[in-house]
Amino acid sequence: MDLGSLKVGSYIVIDNEPCRIVAYDHSKPGKHGSAKARVSAISVFDGSKHTLVTKVFHTFLTELIITF
Repeated sequence: MDLGSLKVGSYIVIDNEPCRIVAYDHSKPGKHGSAKARVSAISVFDGSKHTLVTKVFHTFLTELIITF
């Protein structure tokens, strides 16, 4: 799934660890290339914070989390 189509509350894999997105910000394309996205996510297992800055069209693995 493209990074630009994800929303706050979605699940994504960062550093081989499933995380829930808590903040998402993107910038417009400009003089130095394509649009960038900044994602802050919290790990599902240990609660550690992960930050990711990459191009909006970059493809990531998303997780299907089933809660009981």
